[in-house]
Parts: sequence; C-alpha cells; structure tokens
Amino acid sequence: MRDWLDDAWCRTEVVQIVTGGEAGEPLDGREVLAELRSVESIAAVRALTTTGRFTGDICRCHGGQTVVLLDSCGRVTTSASIHGFGSVSWDRPRFRNDLNVLDPAGLHIFLARQGVPRQLALFLAPLTDLLDLHEGRPQFRPAGKRGQRYLAERAVPDVLHPLLLKFTGQEVGAFSAAQVEDVRRTLTAAVGSPEERAAILLSWLGRLPVPAEALWGEGVLIRQLLAGLSGTDLVTAVTTTSSAHVVMGVINATMHSDEDMHLSEALSRPLRRLLPPK
Repeated sequence: MRDWLDDAWCRTEVVQIVTGGEAGEPLDGREVLAELRSVESIAAVRALTTTGRFTGDICRCHGGQTVVLLDSCGRVTTSASIHGFGSVSWDRPRFRNDLNVLDPAGLHIFLARQGVPRQLALFLAPLTDLLDLHEGRPQFRPAGKRGQRYLAERAVPDVLHPLLLKFTGQEVGAFSAAQVEDVRRTLTAAVGSPEERAAILLSWLGRLPVPAEALWGEGVLIRQLLAGLSGTDLVTAVTTTSSAHVVMGVINATMHSDEDMHLSEALSRPLRRLLPPK
C-alpha cells in the first residue's frame, strides 16, 4: 500500500479538499473547500496524511471531508476520507485500512489554515482527555453553598459568585438576556481590560466538564459573554497566556460560531505543544 500511495502522489499536481466522506456524491460534484497547487503545500499535506500507523481495519463512520489527488490532466488519481481527529482512509473501498496519522494536531491546523471549516472543533475530544474534563455527578454545578467549590475550581471571579450561586449551572445556561447583561456589567466593572476579561472567560469555559456543563450549562452563559468581545481580544488572550484551559475555552467557543482565521493561527503553537506528534 505504501508503494501504491507513493505512485499516486508522484502523479499529483493538485490537491483538493472537498465536502463529504464515503457516502457523499461523486467527487467531481462536491464543493471544493480548499485547493492546493504549490509544491510546498502539496508536500505538507502528503506528509500529514500518509505518515502514521495503519490499523488494519476501518471505523464505522462515513467521514467528514475528503482529500482528492488530481493529476496534470485534472483526473482523480485517488482520494482519502478524513474520519474524526487524525484518522485518514485512503481508497477505503479497496483497502479498508485506516491510517492513524503521526501528527493529528498538525493535520487539522494545516486544514484550518487552508480555510477548511470545523477543524478546531475536532480538538474537543483529545483536549477533554488531556485535561480530564469528563463529567461525573452531578452533571451541572449545584446552587448555594454546595456550588461554591465548583466556582473556585473553575477560577470564576469572586465578584460573580453572588449572582451565580442563586442558580444551578443548568439554570445559568437558561439565563435571560437581562440576566446575562447583569453578569456582563458586574464583570466589566471589576475587570476593565477586555483582554483580561477574555482570558478569564476562556479559562472558565475551558475548565467546565464535558459535555453537559460545557455545552449546555455555564458554557452557554460564558459564550454569550464572550460574544461581546472582539476577535482581537480573544487572540490576545491566547497569545499572552497559552494556558491549556484557555485553549480549551477557545475550542468550545469556536464550536458555536464561525471559525476565525486569526484565532486559528494563534492556536497553532499551543495546540502543537499540548498535542505533539505521537
């Protein structure tokens, strides 16, 4: 299979990343998300999608996007579907042999830089494992005194505790616009710098257990508070702190909004540090 891959890549002049996996429409009818023509970019995606360990089996999902190799006449030489974080399947119907790539973080950061959407969201699962954020019981923070230690562990500013401890984490996720604004005003009065507020909010978001609290509880409130800050504020928070929890907070936030290219660039170094080639 390695020899076959080498031959396919030697005939490749253009690489396209297209929508859909194994169950999609014919390759030539799919939306092109990115097109690579330079020698450098083609060499980079080749290394990222062919270096790793073959599993001898396939996962059961159809995959997300597909890497398509085209020759000098524009004909498809072969293709590979991308399955979750760092799994690539070359000519799956023929070989049925998924490849766990050596550098999954590098692969998805590269694709994000090319404009391929939803790449940062794929980091949620590996960062949840790395930071041990799998939820237990209770799924949501309790209200009152029992909830005090949760706020402390999540590095929530003391000034917000009286507002939050009246409610469970689940109830906080259902705050009205007026309640969200009350929290925003209180935090802004205590922390004037928007960059500092961004760092606080991202760190808080990145400490929430996954999935319930992070996606549907306090996470909802935090993402609404972050919506009032600029992309520049978020980039500054990432580049000046680079803490694992801030990075996780950004991943959570981008899952619920359009990915920002500048933010993807800012995340590149800390993500590679946290999830080096394996």
